[in-house]
Amino acid sequence: RCRRGTWKARTRREPMTDVVIVDPNDVPWLTFDWSVFLPASVTIGTVTHTVPSPLTKVQESTDTGAGTSRVKVSGFVHGAIYMIEGRTTLSNGETFERQFPVRAFNG
Repeated sequence: RCRRGTWKARTRREPMTDVVIVDPNDVPWLTFDWSVFLPASVTIGTVTHTVPSPLTKVQESTDTGAGTSRVKVSGFVHGAIYMIEGRTTLSNGETFERQFPVRAFNG
């Protein structure tokens, strides 16, 4: 499925399959909901986002209470699909990584 906005899987075990669509001329904030992957009482730490070339990470933030992270990205090319990676250390000490697909489309 393709949609604009925030990723949110239906269950904790379901992999993220949604692709967020962005206009290649925009510099959007992308919001990632980590809470759907976490066991009860486990929280995320600060998330570090990695973006592939030719993208540029402009800014990032983490809301540990809400279990979300945001990254502002520029440099999208029409028609390309990118995997943006987030990495965090959970409150239980486990390192956690996820990739989130983004497609640039102008039309």
